[in-house]
Order: sequence, then structure tokens, then C-alpha cells
Amino acid sequence: MKKYSLDIVGCTGAKEYLLSALEGGYVSHAYIVEGAFGTGRHRLVRELIKAMACENDTAPCGRCGSCIKIDAGVCVDIYRIKTAEGKSELTVDLIRGIYDTLGLMPNDLPFKAYIIDDGEKMNTYAQNAFLKMFEEPPSNVYFFLITSDASKLLPTVRSRALVLRTEKLNREQINSVLDREGVPDDAKRKAAVELADGSAGEAIRIYNDDAESVNVRAVSDKLVEALFSPGSDKLGFINLHHKNIRKTDELCRVYTLVQRAVRDIMLYRAGAEKELLYFSSSEALEEMSLRVSDKAVMRVNDVIDELLQLADTPLNPALTMTEFASRIWDCHLL
Repeated sequence: MKKYSLDIVGCTGAKEYLLSALEGGYVSHAYIVEGAFGTGRHRLVRELIKAMACENDTAPCGRCGSCIKIDAGVCVDIYRIKTAEGKSELTVDLIRGIYDTLGLMPNDLPFKAYIIDDGEKMNTYAQNAFLKMFEEPPSNVYFFLITSDASKLLPTVRSRALVLRTEKLNREQINSVLDREGVPDDAKRKAAVELADGSAGEAIRIYNDDAESVNVRAVSDKLVEALFSPGSDKLGFINLHHKNIRKTDELCRVYTLVQRAVRDIMLYRAGAEKELLYFSSSEALEEMSLRVSDKAVMRVNDVIDELLQLADTPLNPALTMTEFASRIWDCHLL
């Protein structure tokens, strides 16, 4: 009897269900995999396909011909359908193109797998075309519809597939993925993890491509420290803004992070045991929360909400920074 495992960080519920399905021999021919970018949706599908196709008793083994081809991305029996470059929709023509290969016999594997990316981008015509394949797929065909929001799919599509959900990862899990991917453990990586909002993929993207986001985290750290530390003053707090921030959109990005710190403090003071959104340790959070009242934290959060609602509004950056920095400072003294 085969022994199955799925090498993926997080996705606990989906992973347990799929292992049970593999062992019980009731893997479905159609799955909707819902979750945020970077939470393991594609890896979950790839690990399942490997386990189904593996030629050894411990599956996936990572060494047989099927596993090697799938890992290398060269398996001809796995088809990936995604939006064309520069396009915002998965069109009916892309979905109908599946019919051209649907009846062909598989070559490398005992079956064929179709992975449809960004399923929520299928227009109504594309979804209706896809529905016909969902209803009566050939016995050797499996469909995996990957989406960030299954509610945007037609009810008729959702009803014909099992929905698997991936959850946001905590810091430890993201770091585990980054270790596996060989991302150096340095200050830049730490900032990327903090900015990733539960997405290992986003952490990797920020680390590789987004120096500006890492700088945004550094600025937010300075503002949180100045706002909630003794010895700071209002003029110095305002000057921090003008020294480190140049544009209104940068101001909003910085305060999106500052608001995470504020919400950590609010939840801590309320006695709620939640995953920290901003602070890296409960000790740092506890120390910071002792420096501000409940009323001040709530008012600061309200003023940040007002600021973020102006994110798409053309404003004078210097005046906006001065006004909101002044208001936030005054609130934190309540």
C-alpha cells in the first residue's frame, strides 16, 4: 500500500483532506483552490499531482521519472492556462482551447492535469464553456482552478468542484519557505517577511525586487518608535515624515504598516491572543502598549483610517503629511 506525503508549508486543512483522499482512493476530478497569492496554492496542486503520478510506494518520492519531470516543469501532460500578457480576462477562446488536447492520450503520466490560473478572471462566457468540461471530464483528466476569490465564480461552476482553501502563513512558516528557497537570512529578508502579510511568495518578491517596500518598513519602524516612546516631541515626529517620505502614496503605505502596529496594541490590550501583525515579539508589543492609553490607540487608528481613505486622491504631500502627523501626535497624548 502506498504511503503519501505532501511537502508544503501551511495549508493544514487542505493537506489533511488530500492525504485522506489519496489514501482512500477518492481524489476528485475537479478542484477549486482558493487563497491569496503566495500561500501555497500552486505548490499544493503540484504536490498532489506528483503524489498521484509517483511510480514508487512512498509518494511523491521526488526521484522517479514522473516526479522529476513535474518538478522541472517539463511534463507534457500538465497544461497551465492563464491570462495572456497585457490582458485582464481569461477569455472563452482560451478555455475552448482546452478541447484541442482534451481527447489526446497522456504521454508522461497516467493522466492529464489542467491548471487554470486566476480563475476569478474568467468572464461569464469562459465560465460557461468551462462548465461543460467540469460536468463530464474524461476519466483520465483532472482540473485545478486556482483563484483568489471563489465567490466570483458562477454558482454552477463552484457546485461541480471541491473547494480547497489555503491560509495566510505566520512568520515562522514564511521563514521556513524562504529557507527552502535559499533566501539569505539578513535584515532585508526580515523586512520582507514583515511586509509580506502572510504570503511567502510576496516575501520573496519583495526581497528580490522591491527595495522601496523594505524602506517603507524602516520608516514605519521610526514612526512607531517616535510615536510611542518617551522623549519624542511633536516637531520631531513631523520632521520624520518630511525627511523620509516624499509622496502621498508612500505616506499611505507607511501608515498601512503603522496601523498594523496600532491594531496589535489594541488586540493586546483587549486580551485577545492573535497572530501579531507588526511586532516581531510579544515582549516588544507589551513594552509599547504600556506607553499609551486605550482611548489614544483607538483615536490614532481612526485618524489613520481617514488618511488611508485618501490614498487615491490627488493631495499636496507636504501639507498632508504635516496635517496628519500633527493630528496623530495629538491623538496619542489622550
